Amino acid sequence: MNERWKLKDKPASMEARFEFESFEKLRSFLDELAEQADLLDHHPNISFGRGHVSVIIYSQAAELSELDFALAKGIDEGFHRVTSFSQGAWA
Repeated sequence: MNERWKLKDKPASMEARFEFESFEKLRSFLDELAEQADLLDHHPNISFGRGHVSVIIYSQAAELSELDFALAKGIDEGFHRVTSFSQGAWA
């Protein structure tokens, strides 16, 4: 899990903010995020603006669970897929 995630106890949750260089990449990320959430049947709260997406994962249990961390990991992987193409193609 990426260090961008901030963990909270009450309510048990984790949140992160993702920045994007273009709205196209942001939209692609939202698609990746939705696919991961559907796969795990665990849907976070999402808000976004022109260049950022904020995600809050509320645990379905009293404390953060493996499901919550799996979703965060899947979201991080989606962010990497969306953003690494333009950055990694030249590196």
